[in-house]
Amino acid sequence: MSQDAFSQWANRFRRDAVKDGMRLLRKHLQRIGLPDEPEKLIDGTIMYMSGCCAYLKIDGRAIGEFLAMQSYRPTLDADSHYSFTFNLFGLTFGRIITPLDMKCLDLADLHDHPWFDFKTCGYYDFRVARLDDKALSGDEIEDIEKEITYDIFFDYTEEDVDIWFDRDTIDGVLIVYVHDIFPEDQEP
Repeated sequence: MSQDAFSQWANRFRRDAVKDGMRLLRKHLQRIGLPDEPEKLIDGTIMYMSGCCAYLKIDGRAIGEFLAMQSYRPTLDADSHYSFTFNLFGLTFGRIITPLDMKCLDLADLHDHPWFDFKTCGYYDFRVARLDDKALSGDEIEDIEKEITYDIFFDYTEEDVDIWFDRDTIDGVLIVYVHDIFPEDQEP
């Protein structure tokens, strides 16, 4: 990915959000139970996108299609199906659009990714929702949980991290917590 392509995407995303009065972002935040702070979602989406693009590039994967999928107003087609919205301890939020297979995300790498502006890393939780605003079905939730578990435990062990899936707090939205496990004699 050229820096120009990323900058063009980020500028277009920000411009489209402002042009819309951030209505779509407000609606999204409300639906997934996060505070009505769309400015944080704009900045955080650009920030998390930079991390996602870096990991795709490290893995030798093309990012052009991934970048195109991340429009302010994503299209509802076979290539864009879910939104993963990361909550960085309430400091910022980042929305990433994924296809059904969710292979464009590396949740394990994002879990440890440093966010220098915030002097922290990773995320507190992330929320998975359908782009068409329909509720996730029980079968979908099971498939998503399997993919997330596989992704995280590809890099970590059950002694390293704990994954907790919350299916109940927000109807039709899956909230996922991934937290480090520290030995009793080691402080976080």
